[in-house]
Amino acid sequence: MSIKAQRRGSDYRRKRKRFHNNQYTRKVSDKLDVDCISASAKKLCKESDLDKEVRNFNQSNGYRLINMDILLSELSQYVTCPNCSTKAVLKEKILYGLVSEFYVECHSCSTLSTFKSSPVIASGKDYEVNTRITYAMRTVGQGFCGIKHFCTAMDLPPPVSQKAYEKILRKINLATCEVADDSMKNAAKEEILASGSNEICVSGDGT
Repeated sequence: MSIKAQRRGSDYRRKRKRFHNNQYTRKVSDKLDVDCISASAKKLCKESDLDKEVRNFNQSNGYRLINMDILLSELSQYVTCPNCSTKAVLKEKILYGLVSEFYVECHSCSTLSTFKSSPVIASGKDYEVNTRITYAMRTVGQGFCGIKHFCTAMDLPPPVSQKAYEKILRKINLATCEVADDSMKNAAKEEILASGSNEICVSGDGT
């Protein structure tokens, strides 16, 4: 009887060899230990820090939609004249677009104090809220008519005129081009520093 036949007829089981790696496996695993995080991934890690800033952001800043009847009636209960300390009246008048001017009037000493609901942009004479509504509506694909419909539906004051809207839009376009140019230049510098080479592939979506 041959050796193979003897093995088949018995309870002989051939032991399997355990895999102990080969001469190439360790070299490959060593290469994989190298930091292979792309520059884009590093940017995303940096951007995650913005979430912490948002959580710590002072919620009393920015803009709110508030009913003017409630605001004026409630604040008028606590407004006093800074000169004679008697009760004063808080009133509002529409100034320009979505900007309102509030004034505190004292009937005892005829003191009149005023303040506006929006600051003026430092680079020009446009009120910030009128620029913001123009930019916000453009980001959702709406123009001047869209702003008018939005203000009507929300019971807001009418927006600025068509001429003023176009003027604001031109300034927004110029600012957008400057920001986009600076952003692309900074992104290119970061990618070059991260990869250590000027040979970088760039893709675009055509927009």
